[in-house]
This record gives sequence, structure tokens and C-alpha cells, in this order.
Amino acid sequence: MKASDKQYARALFDLTQNQKGAELNKTIKDFARLLLKHNRAVSLNRIIDRFQNIWNQENSVVKAEIISAHKLNDKTKEFLDEHIKKLAQAKEVAVDSKVDPGILGGLIIKYGDRIIDAGFKSKLRSLKQSIQN
Repeated sequence: MKASDKQYARALFDLTQNQKGAELNKTIKDFARLLLKHNRAVSLNRIIDRFQNIWNQENSVVKAEIISAHKLNDKTKEFLDEHIKKLAQAKEVAVDSKVDPGILGGLIIKYGDRIIDAGFKSKLRSLKQSIQN
């Protein structure tokens, strides 16, 4: 039976759990050789993505995306990081901030399987629909 990308990622996570420095480098090199031996090098990006997801889950880190109409200042970013931590019950938040003038104003926050849409464009769309009904 062929191992899945998720199984390879879990194995790498388990192997590297308490390793550092030269020991960690050796384990990663050995793992890469194993992937080459089993013709799985083409799966490397998917395995790395799954490894990162496992690592984040095990270490209570949530990935988030914040979309705003304008670039956010540091104070606002810090506030949103803390707010997302509380909402997601996470120790850390890895935030990817994007600017999309198309939302007109406000924010869209995505984390885990949740989306908080406080963008003006969606609010205006909702208002238009309620007026039409």
C-alpha cells in the first residue's frame, strides 16, 4: 500500500519533534532521500503544506488572512492578531495581510473554516437586497 502525503507529513513531524541543529538537518536530508527513492519528490510541496498544517495544529497556531481596503498600521494589526487568537483559542496567529480596494472599506478576516466579512461592499450588497425585498 502506498503512503499518502498526509502520512509522510505526519512521519516527518513525528521524526523531527524534538530535534535541532545537525540532527534535524540529517533527518530532513534522509527524509528527502526517502521521497526520491519512492518517487514522491513531485509530492514535496503537498507534503510540506500538510506538515505545516500538522505543526500548526499541534502547536495551537492558526493561519489567518486579513483583507482590507487600505494597508493596516501596526497597532491595528496587533489588535486583530490578539482578537483572532481569542476567537480561535490559539497560542499564536500567522497572519497574511492583503489589500483589496475592491472591498471599499472595512475588513474581511478568514481563519480556520471561518470568515468574518465586515467589508463595506458586502454590507452595501446586503442593504440593497433588504431594500429590494
